[in-house]
Amino acid sequence: MVTISDIRIGNILHPDRNDHTIVATVRAIEENKIGFYEHASVAPAEVAAVSLTPLWLAGYSFSYSQEQLTWSKGKMILNKVAEGFVFSLGDHRQALRHVHQLQNLYFALFTENLEVELDQEAAYEEVELAADSVMVNYLPKDKQCASFSFNLAAEGKIYQVFYKKDPQGYWNFSSYSEIN
Repeated sequence: MVTISDIRIGNILHPDRNDHTIVATVRAIEENKIGFYEHASVAPAEVAAVSLTPLWLAGYSFSYSQEQLTWSKGKMILNKVAEGFVFSLGDHRQALRHVHQLQNLYFALFTENLEVELDQEAAYEEVELAADSVMVNYLPKDKQCASFSFNLAAEGKIYQVFYKKDPQGYWNFSSYSEIN
């Protein structure tokens, strides 16, 4: 459950705790209601936090370093842990499991809002990253198969993602299409 004291205007949340396919931006905070730009005002008990994932980090223009296994944007560096991500500053460690926590920490450190910056290339990279993280679950059993696809739900959208086998026998992400 999200409490009023944990959020601020501009945070991204699920306005319906039972439907995690919808995300919305907070536009107003009152004593017993949270107003959203894309959704009606609701009681805090009806709201759920949005899980912080690599898709969200990529959307906020964080870069992933495979060598260091970290996500970074400017001077902000996050380490992936089992429960989410951790921001470290000296001896202080701050766990980040939800998008609004990242938004609030970023604002506290840099006095500016995190803005989603999705262009075509970033969107492609986001879908590829998400697909690559689950692709092993969809590998074809037929060793002669040269391509396969599967559906992927990410950030409230459904995509069909496609993989092709290269000459060395490795599967490579080749494309995707959004399913309405």
